[in-house]
Amino acid sequence: MSKKRYLRRLVFAILSTISLAAQQPSDTEIYKKFDEIVGIQNTRLYQGVAFREKYRTINEKTQYFASPRFLKGSIRYAGQDYYGLDMKYDVYDDRILIKLVASVGGATLEAIPDWVDRFSIDGNRFRNIRQVDTKEINQYGFYKVSMEGEHLTLYTKYIKRRLSRMDREFIYYEFGQGKNSYVLHFNNRYLDIGSKKEFITLFPEYKKQIRKFYGQYRKRKNRDTEGFLISLTKFLDEQYVNTIKE
Repeated sequence: MSKKRYLRRLVFAILSTISLAAQQPSDTEIYKKFDEIVGIQNTRLYQGVAFREKYRTINEKTQYFASPRFLKGSIRYAGQDYYGLDMKYDVYDDRILIKLVASVGGATLEAIPDWVDRFSIDGNRFRNIRQVDTKEINQYGFYKVSMEGEHLTLYTKYIKRRLSRMDREFIYYEFGQGKNSYVLHFNNRYLDIGSKKEFITLFPEYKKQIRKFYGQYRKRKNRDTEGFLISLTKFLDEQYVNTIKE
């Protein structure tokens, strides 16, 4: 065990013991307190790649999730949890950017992808789905946890497409919405999902209900595919739960 990891666990244990005599803090509060004690710059979070912007953009049509500005988030990195960070998620290149604290220059660090298990940004949870997790999907990387039920979890892989533009003096880029892909976690398997046929193949016992759902909400599917799949996954999760109880 590394010295920093040992120290982190030791401080966690001490703070947990002390807290028994007072109001019980959450694990999040304890980990944040640890980072204050040892200095977050001395943790493995600050092991990454110095970030350099690859694309010149001039408007809000950027490669970033939700906003081109830093948003508050958390991350599980190299086996440790970190909270209250200033973060960006670059959807186009599938990378996470973390703003360093001012005491070490306030620069931006690019997280090492293989070290990231999961992260949260602006209240949205993401998970890193790797080849070690499954060989049954076409695309790996960071997926948003769009819906998590008792037995079914829907993940969304956001996609952005890059467009080059020419100004009078320079080239800049705009990023538009691409075709997202979706993965369903069910019975310890990760499976590409999205079409009516795929859902019926996976849940043949609910074929009539699935066909009815697609027919009833066809317009929503065309307008908001992620929202449609969230609703369908919730419906199937409830059906599956009820079937088990019978």
